Amino acid sequence: MKPDSETKPWTNVPATGRLLRPNEVTRLTGLSKSQIYQMAKDGDFPPFIKVAKRASALPEAWLEAFVEGCAKSSQEAV
Repeated sequence: MKPDSETKPWTNVPATGRLLRPNEVTRLTGLSKSQIYQMAKDGDFPPFIKVAKRASALPEAWLEAFVEGCAKSSQEAV
């Protein structure tokens, strides 16, 4: 079994950079909101953090770590 840092590369990354709202995350990833929320629930996508009572955001560094992890996995599969 792979350690969490390999399967969830955002776990060791500090929450830095801009806070990205869900609409921006969908635009940047090409995934739908429902896909993102399901993946986050399953532990396959970085979780959103509550920034206000009715607002959530994703630290930019976590999204970058997720994308880098996807790219690394794709390269290893080839």
